[in-house]
Amino acid sequence: MIQNERFLRIIEYLKENKTANLKKIAELNDVSIDTVRRDFKELEKEGMLRRVRGGAIFHNVDITRQDVDIRTATHSDEKKEVASLLSSFILDGQAVGLNSGTTCVEVARFLTENYKKLTVITNNLKAVDVLAKAKNFIVIIPGGELDSSENAIYGEICEESILKYNIDVAIFGAHAISLEKGVTDFRIKQQGVIKALLKSSKKKIAAVDSSKFDQIAYVNVCDLKDIDMVLSDSKLSESLKEKYEKQGIKLITPK
Repeated sequence: MIQNERFLRIIEYLKENKTANLKKIAELNDVSIDTVRRDFKELEKEGMLRRVRGGAIFHNVDITRQDVDIRTATHSDEKKEVASLLSSFILDGQAVGLNSGTTCVEVARFLTENYKKLTVITNNLKAVDVLAKAKNFIVIIPGGELDSSENAIYGEICEESILKYNIDVAIFGAHAISLEKGVTDFRIKQQGVIKALLKSSKKKIAAVDSSKFDQIAYVNVCDLKDIDMVLSDSKLSESLKEKYEKQGIKLITPK
């Protein structure tokens, strides 16, 4: 089992149980006690847990500020639900734009498993790894600088490259969404990339899991009126959904 898969199991276990001992996690991941100790040490560095004698306790940190590999370990089921909604809005043969982030990696996986032929323009290098499995896809990677924390490309060259294409559907993930500030993010390097995708696209879809609602990050991305719809997961409460829909926001969740 690779390290990120172990991290995911550890974090999900701690989210549910709040505490874990070394032996239990060793059995869960089928590894040695020493490997669990090393995993706990790495996760503590990222602020995801706090080590205690014989085990660890969950630390409810702001996951969005973590490295993309660590963010992958949270809300994974919700992100898969969000991605599955795209079947109603994307047709084979279309050009699709994706930005960086873990939600768009799940989107890439859904596209790869459910479509025969697409052109996908993305700066998301993790998504590229997934999309490479679809032999009939055309995958376009814009040039630019590497944002190592996101494993994604950014910068003026990247944005100018994206603006050269006419994209049918842009799907973008973001850190936060609110009626007050619209779509916001903490990834200042990626703001211009999202804006370029939106400018180049006919249809604009925000894909955000339910944990992102009524939150505000420090980088403004766009107003809610600038996008066509928001896709989220089944954990979004009906009251919250109604709140946004009353303001004219097209908000779609699984039935």
